[in-house]
Amino acid sequence: MQERFNTLDELRSLIERLGCSNGRTRGNWTVAQIYFHLAAAMEASIDGLPPGYSRFVRIIVRPLRSFVTKIYFPPWLPIPKAIAFKLAPPQDADCGEQQARLLRAIDRFQSHEGTLAPHPVLGPLSRSEWIGFHLRHANHHMAFIERRNTD
Repeated sequence: MQERFNTLDELRSLIERLGCSNGRTRGNWTVAQIYFHLAAAMEASIDGLPPGYSRFVRIIVRPLRSFVTKIYFPPWLPIPKAIAFKLAPPQDADCGEQQARLLRAIDRFQSHEGTLAPHPVLGPLSRSEWIGFHLRHANHHMAFIERRNTD
C-alpha cells in the first residue's frame, strides 16, 4: 500500500476500512504488529518514553527534525533496547485488539490538550511537528500492508 496521509483523520479512516481482513504484509511485521507499533508511538507522544537513543544518535538525527516531520520517515533507525519494551511489537499481537488500540490512540492524541512528551531522538516537538511525525511514521509502516479493495 503506497499512500501518503495528510491528516490523522485520513489515517484513522484507512485503518477502519482496512481492519484485519487482509493480513498480508511485505516485511517483517504482521498487520497486528504494525498497528501495535503505531499505537505505542502515538501513546508515547503523550506519556513519554525513557531515554533510549545515545547522545551521538540524537546529535546526528535532530538536525533532520523538519525533514522527518514534514517529508519522510527514515527507516534506518532501529528501536534501541532501552525502549523496545514499549515500541517493539510481540509476535503474538492480536490484530483486532491492536486495531482498536490504534484507533483509541489516535482519538486520545487528537483530543489531548496538554503538553506533549519529547520525542526520544528529535527532542521536544510542537503539536504540528508531532502530527507530522505520526503521519510520516504511519506512511512508512502502512506501506508494508498489501491492500485489496478497501476503498
